[in-house]
Amino acid sequence: MNQNWFADLYEICNNDPFRRKILLVDHYDQGEQWLNRITKDYGPLLGVETETLRSLVVKRTKPELVKRGLHLVNSKQTFWVVQNLMVDMAARQDKYIPAEMITPGIVQSFHHAIEELRGAGICASELSISIFEHEQKGLYITELLALYEQWLEHNHFIDFVGLFEHIPEADTTANNHLFIHRDLERFSSVEKEMLRRIAGDRLLVLPQTGTFPSSLQNSDQVAVQLYHATGILAEIREAFRRICNTDSSFDQAEIVVSNYEAYSSTIYTLSQALDIPCTFSQGLPVTYTKVGKAALVYLEWLECNYDVECLLKALRHDYISFHPIGDSVDQADLIFALEQSGIGWGRQRYSMLEAAGNVELKGKHYEATRLLDLAFKGLFQKVPDSRQDMWTPMVILHALINFLDKHTVPSSEADSLVITELIDQMKLLEVVSPRTLSRETALRYVKEMVEGIRIFGSGPSYGKLHISSLQDGGISGRNQMYILGMSNEAWSLQLRQDPVLLDMERRSLKGLLLSTERTEHIIRERETRLGLLSGQVTLGYSSYDPAEQKEIIPAFALLQAARIVMDDPKMDLTGLGQVLGRPVGYMSIDPNGEHLLDGTDRWLGRFYTEGELKDGLSSLHQSFPFAAKLEQAEMQISEGALSEYEGMLSTDTFAVRYLNNPDTYLSVTQLERYAQCPKRFFFSQILKLRAKETAEFDRSKWLDAASRGSLLHSIFYHYLKEMAAGSIHEDRLKHDEHRLQEITEQVIREYEAKVPPPTPHIFHKECDSLRRDVAIFYQMEQKAEGRPRFFELELTVDGQPMSVKLDNGLVIRMKGFVDRVDEIGPHKYKIYDYKTGSPAKYDENEYFSQGTQLQHALYAVAVEQWLKHTGMDPEARVVESAYYFPTERGKGDEVSRVQNKAAELSELVGHLLASMESGTFTATTELKRCSYCDYGAVCKNESERTKAKWNLEPYTPLLHHIKEVEHFG
Repeated sequence: MNQNWFADLYEICNNDPFRRKILLVDHYDQGEQWLNRITKDYGPLLGVETETLRSLVVKRTKPELVKRGLHLVNSKQTFWVVQNLMVDMAARQDKYIPAEMITPGIVQSFHHAIEELRGAGICASELSISIFEHEQKGLYITELLALYEQWLEHNHFIDFVGLFEHIPEADTTANNHLFIHRDLERFSSVEKEMLRRIAGDRLLVLPQTGTFPSSLQNSDQVAVQLYHATGILAEIREAFRRICNTDSSFDQAEIVVSNYEAYSSTIYTLSQALDIPCTFSQGLPVTYTKVGKAALVYLEWLECNYDVECLLKALRHDYISFHPIGDSVDQADLIFALEQSGIGWGRQRYSMLEAAGNVELKGKHYEATRLLDLAFKGLFQKVPDSRQDMWTPMVILHALINFLDKHTVPSSEADSLVITELIDQMKLLEVVSPRTLSRETALRYVKEMVEGIRIFGSGPSYGKLHISSLQDGGISGRNQMYILGMSNEAWSLQLRQDPVLLDMERRSLKGLLLSTERTEHIIRERETRLGLLSGQVTLGYSSYDPAEQKEIIPAFALLQAARIVMDDPKMDLTGLGQVLGRPVGYMSIDPNGEHLLDGTDRWLGRFYTEGELKDGLSSLHQSFPFAAKLEQAEMQISEGALSEYEGMLSTDTFAVRYLNNPDTYLSVTQLERYAQCPKRFFFSQILKLRAKETAEFDRSKWLDAASRGSLLHSIFYHYLKEMAAGSIHEDRLKHDEHRLQEITEQVIREYEAKVPPPTPHIFHKECDSLRRDVAIFYQMEQKAEGRPRFFELELTVDGQPMSVKLDNGLVIRMKGFVDRVDEIGPHKYKIYDYKTGSPAKYDENEYFSQGTQLQHALYAVAVEQWLKHTGMDPEARVVESAYYFPTERGKGDEVSRVQNKAAELSELVGHLLASMESGTFTATTELKRCSYCDYGAVCKNESERTKAKWNLEPYTPLLHHIKEVEHFG
């Protein structure tokens, strides 16, 4: 016999070419790789086919199963059988495993124990309670196994182990097939008996002698290279460099990784960037597909009590779409509508979409809201109410598949594969009908199903680099083999007992492996499989973890390999470090050589000389002009004078025109904003930059500040309008407290329908607060002397912005709404602006407050001119304005401003507009104003710099107008 296992196999097959030979493998990919390697290295084979033990047994027993009306169930289905039985046992008050402990992990452990017991040929009647650690445990496992056996029998199902009784005895006269297998150790007792019944004396066990790393001693067939790197990414990049640097094609290389989950994801990302085609033996997570991401987002949405942010995240990343419902709006419109909905979380709160859709609005926002309402109604039809006890994995799978079918568009074969796999899972579950579970538990099961789906899984393929795991790699026969991740932690196996069948119990049960035996078998299988390596073998590991900032110990197998390569059997870890040399970093060790992987290697290589990085700033500025401009800006800012980068803009290149300009208009709020901070005005009004307007949901509140204010405004509006209509002939407004209370309750009910409260307690608490605010409003109105004449007065003429003429002849076009206008005497009027906050900032002595409180004065001028222009009162005079605080927080306060400073108003507005037109858009010097600004992330500490330069002599003329504004108290 030869020393090479493949040579022995070829010799056996070639000696009797016309005899049918069945090569038993663990999986078909393994058999295909074995045969490809034999035919490539030794020549063609005749009469050889591959089978797994399962496929062989199923073929032999199929006629008998059909005859007896039995149906085979697989391991995925028997998992649910065990789960159902455990739930039933818990319902009968079994205290060993109560219902709340029946999690996927617990069920998996007991399912594995049942499979092992049956694989050892042990039935429930043969189990002795005395062998178990606890009597209660023994009774539980025995009953569970008995119920499992009964379920199979009563429902005419059979599992794989049960097929043994239906295998016909081997008939050596009918055929002379030769069955070849490498190792019987991995088979259970029943599986060994199955094989003997099928093969009889025609079974040939062909063991392998060579093991890794001792097999590396054969220098005629193996050439070994070693390296280490500073992190997983650096290790993988170096392997790719070496593969790309050879003359061989990608399909001559295989990378075996120890930590498949960590390495495969990084390899996939890098291979996509470098356009290197790869195959993955164990596939990739479902999150590498849009449909897979959408599935997990949907389950997260259910799990988080319908948190709208979950679906918003999917919409923003384009995992899902509601376009199949209608094409009149785009994805951005849907996202904006959902962001503005204020839903937050909770199934009931999605009724806010219907309420918003019923409002008489037009445009894309209305259409987007309507489409979202239809979409969510369809989604909620498929899932039970959270309060209902109807949650099963089947129900969730149905709802999930419906969601993916309607709201995802598969863009690749992998996307379609995910949906197909979920449908197959559902069909498997239909056979066993999982029990009703809690919502959380049912979701956990389905989430594990989705996360268990793998895509792009396949064996080696022509023209592609193959990525395999330490559990199945190294059998492709390719002449470039890379084994990565040879750290002590990843390479070693931790000895763990089975959580259900302990070693002390296994010793009394024939046919069950102990934990030590199971570990030894895994190590032996790995070493014999890797012992078949040939050609160029490169071993590597990450010797440093950048995230944890710690050194990593190499695997003992790597040290053994180094001893063999260097012919130094006494080498220690220090010697290994010397052999490995300098660790490979992210960039190439030799950037001036040939191992340049991508543009990053080439870019960094330009600045790497004699082990040091050179200053590459000039090259950076040449390649990226914006970087040079950034440096220029930083230099000017640091010079101590206000520059264009700090808001001092040249009017030659940038002009703003509001004075006497019929094409533009301003609101009072915009003028006040400029007075508060010119830079904030510049960002919001000139550049049109907006902070993300997302309505955030506070679980401790029913209404946010804006909604609460709108509710109170609505109550005040409806009440006063009704009272004013009923008191036309009265000298004073006639009040009705009972009617006010009725309107209050009506408006609260309307808002409750639009915005469902998070809890009844919070709702009642806020309603009580609202009623107290309304009571304060009623008390204030009883003292009022005027008669309300106008409500929500819009300052426009024929639908166009109003041209308001100030005392100095200045004309500005403006728009706005006045909450209320009262007539307090013949041709005398007072305007009110409702405020639901605190009156603290409205000081009696601060008439204009440095331009930040213009509303009372400008609205007074505008309303007076509107009354005259429209003919409502040609002799009208607005003599007073008031900030009105009819709430608990506002303490029922009223801050009044007598309108007798028209000249000062004209001068102040003139300075503001002149400052804008001079190009002055600096940050405010009042640091406290930055605490509530939306643009703080952009400005950072600019207010402090502006304050330090504010009084410098060169800028006094340019800042003249904005400084004059400060004098208007």
